[in-house]
Amino acid sequence: MSHFPTPGRARCWRRGWPLALALIAGLTGRAAAQDEAVPWKDSFYPYFPSLGNNFPLIAIHFEERKAADYFARTPYAGLISLDLGTGFTGARMAVARLHTPLLVPHWRLAASLGTTRESRLGYYGLGNATEFNENLVTESQPHYYEARRTRYFGNLELSRQLVGPLFLSAAGGIEHSNFGDLSGPSLFRTDFGTADLTADDVRGRIGLVLDWRDNEFNTANGIFLQASYGGGTGGDHYSRTSADVRAYLSPREGTVLAARVLGSSMSSSASLSTRFEVPLWENETSVLGGTTSHRGLAFQRLAGRGVLVASAEVRYDLLNLGDFGAFTLLGFFDAGRVFEEESFELTTRDMKAGGGGGLAIRIMRMTIWTFNFGTGPDGFQFSAGTGWAY
Repeated sequence: MSHFPTPGRARCWRRGWPLALALIAGLTGRAAAQDEAVPWKDSFYPYFPSLGNNFPLIAIHFEERKAADYFARTPYAGLISLDLGTGFTGARMAVARLHTPLLVPHWRLAASLGTTRESRLGYYGLGNATEFNENLVTESQPHYYEARRTRYFGNLELSRQLVGPLFLSAAGGIEHSNFGDLSGPSLFRTDFGTADLTADDVRGRIGLVLDWRDNEFNTANGIFLQASYGGGTGGDHYSRTSADVRAYLSPREGTVLAARVLGSSMSSSASLSTRFEVPLWENETSVLGGTTSHRGLAFQRLAGRGVLVASAEVRYDLLNLGDFGAFTLLGFFDAGRVFEEESFELTTRDMKAGGGGGLAIRIMRMTIWTFNFGTGPDGFQFSAGTGWAY
């Protein structure tokens, strides 16, 4: 999540969002009469997400959603949600999301507005050759490989279906980020010579998406490809090129084989904060390590202006209760690297490999929780997230 929570369902709370969604549909010029037989439903529930290396947070999820047709590729036509959470070490989040994949024919809108504070952001230096020495983490310097990052952001992405599974997307965003060190000596202070590093970024990108997945929420079969080009003002202005290819195959009911290759390259003039996430279609993934990129590494274990990661996993349903949910065993292998001083290239050289297993819990057609137990170059890693890794 970055790791923003996926929508869920619980008891009713209050109504009132449909007017806002109707206004947004009108702005696109594609407003259409809505099916009054499908009501908007609001709900809220508590949960315990992770925010980078901060786990768990105590959070509450509020939402208003309009359900999609039962056989649609997404479980909802429109959704507005709000997530509020706080941790035990000063971490916090407040994120509002809007997603309308089926509300207006041939158009999709995804937007987010919020703030997060990671009080235990992993900082091990920049580049693929950074090392972790556990002897440097002592009682007198417990935060040697940690820093604090606060983000205030707003993102908007509009996608237009061109033909069949092909979409054209345009996205823009603004972010203010602040890095600081924690008590005691730290690698962050050594590298930057300051306890406070601030940057602003106004960014945009355009992309093509080819989506042949049978289902966006719980994919069993299909192929997904996306490629984008963009840039921003962070640092001394920068450009970024990214591509993401995924494949899914279900050889038998209840078993899914999934694979992914993701690459991204950014100019060296980018700010520090832009090195920790890669923006994707209606989402983002962390660089490099954690539930959405490399589960054999700690969150943001490797950071650089370029990243290459390849993953494969098996999902096997231990217990499938149909629309009520499922308990799924995971087996995964992840390998990846970052590029900082050197140019990006498709290579297997100096890849950091890891693997492991885990458990996923799907609750109705609303949310998926994953718990991963992996190992890699730095030893055992545990991570928890919402939604599949990819």
